[in-house]
Amino acid sequence: IFIAGQAFLSLRFLLFTCLCTGVILGAMDSCYDELGSPSRCMPRFENAAFGRAVEASNTCGLPPEDYCAQTGSARSCRRCDAANPLLHHNVTYLTDFHIDEEPTWWQSQSMFHGVQYPQSVNLTLRLGKAFEITYIRLKFHTSRPESFAIYKRTYKEGPWLPYQYYSASCWKTFGKDPKGFLQPGHDERTALCTDEFSDISPLTGGNVAFSTLEGRPSAYNFDQSPVLQEWVTATDILISLNRLNTFGDEFFKDANVLRSYYYAISDFSVGGRCKCNGHASECMQDQHGELVCACQHHTTGSDCQACQPFYQDRPWARATAESANECVMCNCSGRADACEFDSELYRSTGSGGHCVGCRDHTDGPHCERCLENFYRSSPQDACQPCNCNALGSLSLQCADDGQCHCRQTVTGKKCDSCRPGFHTLGATGCRACECHTAGSMGVCSPLDGQCHCRVNVEGHACDRCKPGFFNLAADNQKGCESCFCFGHSVACTSDPRYVAINITSEFIDDPDGWTGEFQEGRKSPLIWKEGEVYLLPHADDDIGFYKAPQKFLGNQLQSYGRPLIFEFVAEDHELLPKQVTVVLEGSGMSVSAELQSEPGLSRPHFTEQSFFLRLHEDEDKLRPPLSAPELRHLLYNLSALKISNAGGLNCEVSLVSARPMSTLSLTDLPSAPWVEQCTCPLGFEGQFCERCAPGYKREVPNGGPFARCVPCTCNQHGECHPETGECQCRDFTTGPTCERCLDGYYGNALVGGPGVCQPCPCPGQTACAQVPQTGEVVCTNCPGGQRGNRCEMCDDGFYGDPLGRHGLIRPCTPCNCNGNADPNAVGVCDHLSGRCLKCLYQTEGDRCERCRQGYYGDALGRSSGNSCKRGCKCSPTGSSSTACHPITGQCVCRPGVQGVSCDSCRTGFYGLSTRGCIGTISIPIFMCGCIQMPNFFLFFLISQPPTTLACNCDPMGSVTMQCHQNGTCPCREGFTGYKCDKCELNYFHNRATHQCEECPVCYGLVKDQVRTPSWGLLYQRPLIVTVISLLLFLCLTTNSLVAALSAVIQGKETESEAFTLLRNLEGEMLPPAPCNLNRLECFHYATECGNCIQLFLLISDEIEPISCDPIQTEENDAVERFQLILNETATRLGILRHNMDSPALGRKLQALRDAARDQQAELERVEQSILEVSKEKHSLQDIVRHLPQGCTQPSKAGKL
Repeated sequence: IFIAGQAFLSLRFLLFTCLCTGVILGAMDSCYDELGSPSRCMPRFENAAFGRAVEASNTCGLPPEDYCAQTGSARSCRRCDAANPLLHHNVTYLTDFHIDEEPTWWQSQSMFHGVQYPQSVNLTLRLGKAFEITYIRLKFHTSRPESFAIYKRTYKEGPWLPYQYYSASCWKTFGKDPKGFLQPGHDERTALCTDEFSDISPLTGGNVAFSTLEGRPSAYNFDQSPVLQEWVTATDILISLNRLNTFGDEFFKDANVLRSYYYAISDFSVGGRCKCNGHASECMQDQHGELVCACQHHTTGSDCQACQPFYQDRPWARATAESANECVMCNCSGRADACEFDSELYRSTGSGGHCVGCRDHTDGPHCERCLENFYRSSPQDACQPCNCNALGSLSLQCADDGQCHCRQTVTGKKCDSCRPGFHTLGATGCRACECHTAGSMGVCSPLDGQCHCRVNVEGHACDRCKPGFFNLAADNQKGCESCFCFGHSVACTSDPRYVAINITSEFIDDPDGWTGEFQEGRKSPLIWKEGEVYLLPHADDDIGFYKAPQKFLGNQLQSYGRPLIFEFVAEDHELLPKQVTVVLEGSGMSVSAELQSEPGLSRPHFTEQSFFLRLHEDEDKLRPPLSAPELRHLLYNLSALKISNAGGLNCEVSLVSARPMSTLSLTDLPSAPWVEQCTCPLGFEGQFCERCAPGYKREVPNGGPFARCVPCTCNQHGECHPETGECQCRDFTTGPTCERCLDGYYGNALVGGPGVCQPCPCPGQTACAQVPQTGEVVCTNCPGGQRGNRCEMCDDGFYGDPLGRHGLIRPCTPCNCNGNADPNAVGVCDHLSGRCLKCLYQTEGDRCERCRQGYYGDALGRSSGNSCKRGCKCSPTGSSSTACHPITGQCVCRPGVQGVSCDSCRTGFYGLSTRGCIGTISIPIFMCGCIQMPNFFLFFLISQPPTTLACNCDPMGSVTMQCHQNGTCPCREGFTGYKCDKCELNYFHNRATHQCEECPVCYGLVKDQVRTPSWGLLYQRPLIVTVISLLLFLCLTTNSLVAALSAVIQGKETESEAFTLLRNLEGEMLPPAPCNLNRLECFHYATECGNCIQLFLLISDEIEPISCDPIQTEENDAVERFQLILNETATRLGILRHNMDSPALGRKLQALRDAARDQQAELERVEQSILEVSKEKHSLQDIVRHLPQGCTQPSKAGKL
């Protein structure tokens, strides 16, 4: 009975809800009635939950579990497995087809798994779109919950709103009165709470039906209640199960008891309609799969909640039983496709559709009128723009015919044009034209007021001449005259200082000097009679001309463009000439004009005839036509003005011209604005640019004012004549353009300015030149016998020091080579010392005073036939050189050799060989000393007689055959070596002359880069060399002696440096020793050297000793002699070392130091001479460049 009662109540609520909303089961067929009028329509009523997916926050069977059913006092337990189709109770059973006989249900986990308050289980149903909900029904498979609630969303993603609360403890759980109800005027969207459906019985099959309008005061007036319409609208339904109903036995924590309490619902139904607001009879899926209404009544939207874009004439409204409230189309007069609802317009007119985007220039809510400033003749026509000019119109709105209302000075249908005589339409209308009458033609342009200028006029008002023109005048068809300025300027103005004059001549008598002229220049006088003039014709075809006097001739430039007028007077009109020929000649040109008669001024009782010629290039009567410059050129030098013979008439000739205004001029003389005042360019001056400015000259000498002026080419050294261009040079310059310095001065006159030409720093201030690249001044006209950049050197064939740069001034003197040199050769003698450098005829010496090596005789006796002869017969075995004494023919003998030909051994010597003769060597055991003898250097001992050695100086390379104390010979230029038998660096041996000749000059360019020769060490350290040379000759070369040397030179050299120098010097003084010497070879080598230097070096501690062990096959005598020498030498060496501390040795060493200083000074003088020679060679570079085999070719020696 209880269950039946509850079913009855639910059915009652459902029937009540359906009646309130006017539900008719089943869908309305159409939204229009039988007459086609719109009417309310609704989609069918349905179970909106059927077949839709429900989301559950908790479902049993995950993981599989057991549950027990409450069946009175007994419990039966089963299995729930979500993965087993036969054992699962998923959410799909909530909205499937429900049959009471075979129920299916959704089931949550049991209390055993913690399902109980405050943990809720939620079921969410998503409807897909808005529905108008009539009821919500839940059928529970178990007992109904003690507390649960229903929530809804009014729109998608909106907030969850409470729909209804169910609880046996409304106050405790939801804070609601279980007996609460809504009174009229309360918010009808308030959710209520009831405890009516919260009892634990029945244990299964209990229903809960929620009617959305039950208890709502406005339910019977649903169509007029937007609140209830929103209340019944839902897009999503949420069932929140909050607390289970129990018997209280769960406190015992029995597992089966806990498994018997859970939520289970067999059916979830939602009764309602798809919400379409009465404007659709069905809902369908759109192209995106969304559920939408199939809207009618010109509505749109998913719920038909708006009017279509062009149906906005009244506000959208929900359809009711009384009215369909369809959307009404806007009235836009066919000239718009869109409109929008205007509430103000709707209230005032009842038509709220305001058209948007009216076409055809229409305006208004319904496009019913033209836009402002548009017009049309009839409503059917499209509106056209008035286009009234804002400046010229009184109003931008035109009449119905489109005519605008114009200002007084404006015309045109659109008021956009100025009336004639006005221009430049502005805010106040048009302005009057302001054209200059002399420079313009007609009226101005009505657009911008631009006047129509004459050819040579410009400006907005044609009130100024174009550049290059002047004198704006009304009588000039071109407006302005061109600037003449003799063709030098195009800028000129009228000169106000000139006044107009008339050059006039009357033929009453002949005060001016008119003459007659016939063809070929034949002259004839005019005949004057009774005020008339006659010229008797020379022939029928040669009637002659009247030739004007001088006052009409000459410079008549001021008459350019002015009239030349002839007036003839006769008693009878028939006597007047009908035509006159005028001829103008000047500047080599001739022009003529055939003039027709012009009306003249009448005189009483006389008849007059006038002829007019305008002296202008535009005058079409001139033959041949001339240009403006040509005509002005002619008038500048008018040489003849001729008028054809008129035949006995009285005539008056008048030529308009101008002259400068003077203080005595009458004030009534008119001005002459046609006279120009030129603005001259650089280089010109004068009123007409007729003169050259200072510093300028005529481009064509004496070319006159028509010739251009060009800058004077005097290079700023003077002024030039403006007509001839001749320079008046100053600043020590000369030449047609002062382009060079005077003789005796140097500099670049082309630079300009004073001080560029300086006196030549040459003897007597002779001529010089300056090298452009270096700026060096070079004398070019040296006195005889001198040369060089400053004439500081003597020329070839001369020697001296003309400027005293190397001492006292010595004039250049011819070279003295005793007739043994070619005076025309280059470099005959040294330009400073006069030493001959290119001796001929087998001679040599500073003055070519002796025969060269290999020759002998009298070098000065060439005139007597006793010259140098070839014939040195030196023994190749006993001579150390093929050369002999230049006068006597004595050969240079080897050690121990004698005789003129060196062919025999000296006394005490024997065994003549290429190493000399063998003899006994005696080495003194006391202090050594030196004295100098001619051609010999002498070592002597204090206790024994002196011993002399031959100098053996090379006669070709030595200045003299006498050597120094150390045995070195003084060498000639180009020679080097101890005996002057080698060529210096950059010299080569000429086999023809046996001289060391200098390589081509370019080889000297690398001379500074070449390492200093080995002898340079000797030049740099003369003291060390002298000391070491002495000790070498004394055979003192042991380590202890080297240490003594270091003390002697006061610590300036270390012991190792001194010894290294010692060995290097040994290598220079003696020929290199063989690499392997046996005893016999050691002996012979020492004997050939003539001293003991090499021997002691071979046995010193610093050099690896050479083995001289006995060899059975060698000569025993030679070995024994060699052994004796060694023994004696060792003994004497010990004694000599013992005497090293002797004061006499200190004094001797001091003397050697003094001698070394003298040698150093002499070497410095030699080096200075070498530098002077190098400079002289460089000055001949230009000559060397033209040699066939120049710097790029090797010398004959094949080396530098």
